[in-house]
Amino acid sequence: MSKRSSLASLAKRPFLPHARLPAGILILALLAQPQPLVPVAAQPLTDRIHHDRIFADVEYQVIENFGASDCWRLQKLGAWSLPARERLADLLFSPSNGIALSCWRFNVGGGINSQITMPWRTVETFEISEGRYDWSRQSNERWFLRAAKARGVPQFLAFVVSPPGRLTRNGLTFTNAGPHTTNLKPGHEGQFARYLADILEHFRTNPGESERIAFDYISPVNEPQWGWEGHTQEGTRASNDDIKRIVQALVHELKRRQLATQVVVLESGNLPDMWSPNAKATAKYGSKFGDYLEEFAGDPAIGPALARRLSYHSYWSDRVTGQLIRHRQQLRRKLDRFPGWRLWQTEYCVMDGPEGKGGAGRDLTMTTGLDVARVIHLDLTLVGVSAWQWWTALSEADYKDGLIYTDWQKPGDAETIYPSKLLWVLGHYSRFVRPGMRRIQLAGAAHDIEGLMGSAYKDEESRRIVAVYVNRSPHAQKLELKFDVGRRSWTLDSMTLYVTSDRPGHDLKPYPIDPGIKLIEIPGRSTVTVVTDFRDPW
Repeated sequence: MSKRSSLASLAKRPFLPHARLPAGILILALLAQPQPLVPVAAQPLTDRIHHDRIFADVEYQVIENFGASDCWRLQKLGAWSLPARERLADLLFSPSNGIALSCWRFNVGGGINSQITMPWRTVETFEISEGRYDWSRQSNERWFLRAAKARGVPQFLAFVVSPPGRLTRNGLTFTNAGPHTTNLKPGHEGQFARYLADILEHFRTNPGESERIAFDYISPVNEPQWGWEGHTQEGTRASNDDIKRIVQALVHELKRRQLATQVVVLESGNLPDMWSPNAKATAKYGSKFGDYLEEFAGDPAIGPALARRLSYHSYWSDRVTGQLIRHRQQLRRKLDRFPGWRLWQTEYCVMDGPEGKGGAGRDLTMTTGLDVARVIHLDLTLVGVSAWQWWTALSEADYKDGLIYTDWQKPGDAETIYPSKLLWVLGHYSRFVRPGMRRIQLAGAAHDIEGLMGSAYKDEESRRIVAVYVNRSPHAQKLELKFDVGRRSWTLDSMTLYVTSDRPGHDLKPYPIDPGIKLIEIPGRSTVTVVTDFRDPW
């Protein structure tokens, strides 16, 4: 058996962490075949029929959010017309005209640094001097904060890539080579915490209602195991002990001010450092880096400060051979040693890719959309993450790092907006799998990392079950889907398929169907969300 076939067979096995089996089985409905979504002549159906069953009582993680960040591109859009900015905001935040992100990541800039060679990657800071601020700064990013709030985004996260220069060893927002474990000045954790709390408190108590943002989360470090000794962007490393001092100071300051914002760390730059030490950084700087689950979830002094939540980035774990499945299985096995802890995936774009070809080259098609959909699916189903967040919402680059692209570079250029298929693929999760919904078991043979993959979620209060399917195959797939609702008296009331594919107009295209027929079709190279609403019979 080839390595790829072996991995595919592993992906087909059900992954059932902490499952609660239903007391009985009640099949309420069979879904049926609507009018073909893709012409059969162009997308021939396979002969096989996939038989899947959703168990509403076999429960996994509660979903907290799906998100993306403003970093760093949206700072440049002050020159854009209001209609162009409104359209961009609608695509990201609108529940009817966009993907309805449920978390917006706001980058707290460290200050414009002329030594950074890429001007799109250095950002204003609100701070003028210790305790003094200019709240008119980051005006373009603040516009999108207001736009997100106005469109109903329920959660906000503030994150830091570097402290402001006043608080760093070298006075800069990137780190010099040398023996220091972090660029934060020694003993300045308290000042850093007060700086962050000042910003959070300003937004929470802002007299302008439109910009009164109660940030749910604050992330004070980002990819702390990397050296950040280049001149291309903001960044600082931090050893495990550095991070713990920052967390303790920040939690103390938040409690002192009675701010309900929760701290999210570590934003690990890869998966392996979550379960094993980063030997290279540890040896180079003489202090431990990595092994984050053991160091943080296993530290009783730090765990309560983090609300039993840690975060990682899915970079460098997307190659089909050796990484995609194995890294996530290893991470889950380690997480199982710390019951009650949750993981978030807080940043990803294509930098290596399934075949190691890298992220160069802008791609608006389903090719990148399906590559990323597979990563989302496996982070949710193998690791069991509670949140999944993309890197940057808008990109001007020739790189696979944006949900939406533009050719605009400077005032006077056309305000081009190119939504990628990836935008709509992420929308299959963000628009329909809302905060508080719980992942439930979708059992069947149709979970092939080179073919059809599926996951299911329920909203108990609204009597809704959502199944998200990713079909990487070029061929359409026939699917029979059954429901086990346990002791509930639910009766199937309505069903709608939402389809994203290479076909023009298939951007979360809705197809209401009769719930009384037996088969549905998942088009080739597509993502399909099946939204089923139930009612009580009386």
